[in-house]
Amino acid sequence: MAKEKLNILFDATILVDGSVDSSSRTGIYFVAKNILNEMTLKNDVNVYLTACPSKLAGLKKIASRNCKILDKGSWLSNQVFSILFHIRLIKKKIFSMALIRKMFSLLELIIDNGYEKIYSRFLFAWPEELRELKNIVYFSPTADSSKHLRKNEIRRFVVLHDAIPFKLHEYKNQLNNKWVCYFLNKDVFYFTVSNSTKRDFCNIFPNIAPDHFQTVYLGAKESFCPKLDQMLIASVKAKYGIPSDKKFVFSLCTLEPRKNLIRAIRSFIKFSEKNSITDMIFVLGGPSWHDFEKKLVEDEEVKSLYSKYVKWIGYVADEELPVLYSNAEWFVYTSQYEGFGLSPLEAMKCGCPVIVSNNSSLPEVVGDAGIMIDWDNDEQHMVAYEQYYFNESLRKENGQKGLERAKWFSWKRTVDSIILSINSREGLL
Repeated sequence: MAKEKLNILFDATILVDGSVDSSSRTGIYFVAKNILNEMTLKNDVNVYLTACPSKLAGLKKIASRNCKILDKGSWLSNQVFSILFHIRLIKKKIFSMALIRKMFSLLELIIDNGYEKIYSRFLFAWPEELRELKNIVYFSPTADSSKHLRKNEIRRFVVLHDAIPFKLHEYKNQLNNKWVCYFLNKDVFYFTVSNSTKRDFCNIFPNIAPDHFQTVYLGAKESFCPKLDQMLIASVKAKYGIPSDKKFVFSLCTLEPRKNLIRAIRSFIKFSEKNSITDMIFVLGGPSWHDFEKKLVEDEEVKSLYSKYVKWIGYVADEELPVLYSNAEWFVYTSQYEGFGLSPLEAMKCGCPVIVSNNSSLPEVVGDAGIMIDWDNDEQHMVAYEQYYFNESLRKENGQKGLERAKWFSWKRTVDSIILSINSREGLL
């Protein structure tokens, strides 16, 4: 007797956001993208795409022949999607006008929530194709936006990436965000991306049984591997304005405060000035975070020397990231808190030695393959920089250790664990 297939309603809301706005392509976006890609390769799984009601019209931008769209949306869905898209464009254009931007954000929220209520109550109909199917579950790689599906009483599985709003005071305003309110739900099964994140949520929500959380480590694409071709690195350096005659240290993340970039850069400038370093700069990649770049150069110890030692290159194309990782002298990721730490893993897969914080999930990812320091200590940053700069053998040793450790993490292993757990809970084993 043939094994019954698992039917997954995959919430692709974050992928729709990323398809229309590159600044939404954060680490969680790439996690969602890679999980979806791997799920669609499974012969024993059918994948159907869904999204929060206001984003349904954007699903056609990300659908592939290996997955179907649950609901392509009506004429009204298309109009709502178009309106929200244009509001987002307006917000970018008036970025410096905080009050007006907040007004547009409020308008965006009203339209989003209002349409969700209308859609859930009057417009959603369970597709004929799925009415006869068994073994249907809802899966979200980030926020749970399945309100319109809940009347069908399907089991829900959601990935939790971090507990930032609960752990860091400056992010507590995010507790009002829609994605947080769904966490307090005993009917949902959660995948956490590290044991550290699992412990955080078990402590924060003791009313939810620990067996409703399972750790599933993330992976990195096979395209992340050493790329040392000199013509290739010369081309990438030229594209992003990195001086051809300079070595570089690399960091990749959103420019948000918890990433600790002011300290990392300030310490790099101090290290460079102290040791008269003239052959190396700090290259910073990733989308911006509100007005944080302004705060970066407002730091008195950074301001006067920022342009001399630091190059912000913004969003980096997927195919060029391995080149930057592979040719950096080392990678810096001394975050205040992480749920997993995807960027250090990618760097290790490319043979790049890493410096990370010794907190939250980062020790689980890096192990003994890098230098670990206190996130809030300038002196430890400087010492770590000096260790790598003046000790080529240590760079090579940790680069090789990173390559070996990174082999353990893969998207196939991630998705295999997710599918195994869902099948177990659905009685399909």
